[in-house]
Amino acid sequence: MVEYLGRYAAKKDTAFFYDICIMHIRFIAIFALLFVSLHTSAQEKPLLLLYTGEIDGKIPVTMFLEGVPDPCNGEPKYRGIYTYNKQLDREKWLLLTVDYNGKDQYVMVETGVSGVLILQRSEEGFTGNWISPDGKIIRKVTLRKKELPANKQEFYEDALEHTHYRYNDC
Repeated sequence: MVEYLGRYAAKKDTAFFYDICIMHIRFIAIFALLFVSLHTSAQEKPLLLLYTGEIDGKIPVTMFLEGVPDPCNGEPKYRGIYTYNKQLDREKWLLLTVDYNGKDQYVMVETGVSGVLILQRSEEGFTGNWISPDGKIIRKVTLRKKELPANKQEFYEDALEHTHYRYNDC
C-alpha cells in the first residue's frame, strides 16, 4: 500500500486518483439521494381542504378533500367525500373520484355513479352543478372554503379513510 501511495505521489499511476474520484462521486450521489428523499417526504404532507355550502341554495352539504402531490409532476391528486350536513355520521359520507384539468375545473363522480359534480374552483370555493346519472336533474352547487379546525382534522381524515374502505374493501 505504501508503495502504491508512493507511486501516486510520484504521479506515475493514475489508478489511485481515479479510485478516489469514484469514491467521492459515490459519496456525493448517496448524499444527494438522501437529501432528495428527505425533501420529498417532507413535501408529501397532504393538503386538507374543507368546504361547506348548498345544493340548490337549500340543501346544506359539507365536502372534504385531501390532495397528495403526484410523484411525477408535483401536482396534487385529490380524493374526497361529501355529505348532507345533517348526516355527519361517517356511514353517510359519499366517496368522490376527483379529476381536474389544471385550470381549476373539477369533475367529481360519486362512487356508484349516483351523481356527478362539475365545479369551477375560485379562491372562495367552488361553484357549478350536480347532475343526476340520467342527466335529467341538474342542481346548482355553491361551496365555500372553510378553515379546517385543528381539533376536527382527525374527524375528517377518519371519515375519508372509513368511507374509502367502505366502498373499496373486498
